[in-house]
Amino acid sequence: MGNESFVGVELRPLVGLLAHVPEATIEQLTIEAIKTHRTLADKAESLFEDLPEDMKSGKRSGGPAHVAYLEATIAMHAQMSALSTLLTVLGRTPKI
Repeated sequence: MGNESFVGVELRPLVGLLAHVPEATIEQLTIEAIKTHRTLADKAESLFEDLPEDMKSGKRSGGPAHVAYLEATIAMHAQMSALSTLLTVLGRTPKI
């Protein structure tokens, strides 16, 4: 593989993309990714709270509200993969 410091990184294409990018730029990208993750997590949580109890417990699924919650949760987790990669490449958690 070549770069053992990136063992466990989920999104290898980002590692290559950021290989020659200055640390300050990676830090800026990471800070924005953290902010985006917080926004997406809040949205998913809000949509979950709005679901009927039988959907929250898993006894029933489907319908527009459930689909919206699932879409929001998928977006949050997909973005978290990018954030995790950025944190690994940066090597630390930046102050926000």
